Amino acid sequence: MDTLSTPSVEETMYMGSEEEEDEETNGSEEEDKDDSQTDQSSVGKQQRPAWAPCFFYRAGKEVYNYVGQEIIIQEALDSYAGMIWPAGLALCHYLDTHREQINLVDKAVLEIGAGTGLVSVVAALLGGWVTATDLPEVLNNLRVNLCRNTRGHCRHTPQVATLSWGYDLERTYPSSVYRYDYVLAADVVYHHDFLDELLVTMKHFCKPGTTLIWANKVRFESDLTFTENFKEAFNTSLLAEDGEMKIFMATSREGEECFSDVMLEDPLRQKEGKEWKEIEDKDKKGKEKLVEQKSNEDDLNNHEKISYDELPEKTNMLEDERENEKEDNTECEEEENTVEVLTDEKAQPEDTDSSSEDITGQEIKKETALKENWIPSIGCRIAKDIYHYVGEDIVIYESIDSFGAMMWPAALALCSFLENNRHMVNLKGKEVLELGAGTGLVTIVASLLGASVTATDLPEILGNLRANVIRNTRNRCRHTPQVVALPWSYDLECTHPSSIYHYDYILAADVVYHHNFLDELLVTMKHFCKPGTTLIWANKVRFESDLTFTENFKEAFNTSLLAEDGEMKIFMATNRD
Repeated sequence: MDTLSTPSVEETMYMGSEEEEDEETNGSEEEDKDDSQTDQSSVGKQQRPAWAPCFFYRAGKEVYNYVGQEIIIQEALDSYAGMIWPAGLALCHYLDTHREQINLVDKAVLEIGAGTGLVSVVAALLGGWVTATDLPEVLNNLRVNLCRNTRGHCRHTPQVATLSWGYDLERTYPSSVYRYDYVLAADVVYHHDFLDELLVTMKHFCKPGTTLIWANKVRFESDLTFTENFKEAFNTSLLAEDGEMKIFMATSREGEECFSDVMLEDPLRQKEGKEWKEIEDKDKKGKEKLVEQKSNEDDLNNHEKISYDELPEKTNMLEDERENEKEDNTECEEEENTVEVLTDEKAQPEDTDSSSEDITGQEIKKETALKENWIPSIGCRIAKDIYHYVGEDIVIYESIDSFGAMMWPAALALCSFLENNRHMVNLKGKEVLELGAGTGLVTIVASLLGASVTATDLPEILGNLRANVIRNTRNRCRHTPQVVALPWSYDLECTHPSSIYHYDYILAADVVYHHNFLDELLVTMKHFCKPGTTLIWANKVRFESDLTFTENFKEAFNTSLLAEDGEMKIFMATNRD
């Protein structure tokens, strides 16, 4: 059995008193300056506290154990690729426990959408010659994680390269040069606009002789459509399955019989001392290796499907955490139980009474061995961060499998602004609606400031949102905040008539990112931002679509810029009617 390891999560530290002391000192030193300089410094002092941080934040750090090594993964912010996704954990575990079926030693391996680099690290530790690829903005954190965890531990130094999925790959990555034994991909299918490009990219690199292994957790209907297209494009088999979590193996449909396995030539790697004689030797052994590879694939196809018993996901809060909070949270037990936990089907063994008489002792041992093969080599807790606003410690549990279940920087900026500008935005006793509440931090701060808040988001977000809100507002607030589902749409007058749903303030933080519902978001803002309502929207610009939305936002409302720090902006808007 593999040793369980618990990831260490960097918690936050608080700052604030030092800045106040600095401001007092600076104030005494500037007393002798002329009036104009004094006026400018006083304006600076009024603006600066609005952005002076009252927290120190580090992205989550996770510690895993695969291939007998401790692997430290530093997550990042501002990108979906900067966090660990459950299919990545599943694929790492499968590769670690099925080394005979998937032998990566000295094999050329390409990972598509490497993200934090965990899968690439494991593949490199298993002896693979790995090239980890992702978008340019992701590579820094990816490179750091790879270097930290593979230096001095691997046969081959893994490489990091930019790879944008697209149709012109034959020009940028010609098949005659870039050829791989294995192509790995984990949780690259989610709600984005590049599923066609992803499939084209998979087909480009998965040539005859290449094995593609794709791990995925189904979340949206688009996942199912992609899976059907994937099966049509490749010869596929299901290696493992546990509910919505699946690992597929795929090979090219074209030219399998005429393929000769040659030494892979990747300009990203340096072939130190490699001679062409080795290439000739491998050419001679190509047919023999192909026959062996096909035999291995047949074995995998006939292999019994294995379930991920007890495989932890970051959406699953460990039982000890729940026990520690049980006494404090008895009133909201139903709400907190909506957070995803290990299901009874996974926790209990399968009922085999009906067929137990026909199973021989040898078969029972084999079944037990298979189950032990899936004992997880990682103990995982969802990230916990502690913030300090309105004189209170706020404990936020992040979740996984959703962009709305992690902390985004505009939420932190908006919380800081609301706390430090109460004279400008007075929420005490006001009716407040938050759009896209996510983890609930903004809702919590608004509630602590005296508002009667309704936090809204998609139904799958509400479990973790409700737990965070209840945990941090019980017995602290004048009004108990509400949590309800609100999909952005055009028929809100039917579901949320303006005559009933009226608010003093609408809050929204980092609700604009790369998704397909920007038009619906603007319609939703306009629906709730009626005369007498003030809309406050905080956003960090990341994509060109953010700029387009901002222009449409300014056309739809009377707007003013409350605060700005580089790409971080906070707008105030009112109805034009």
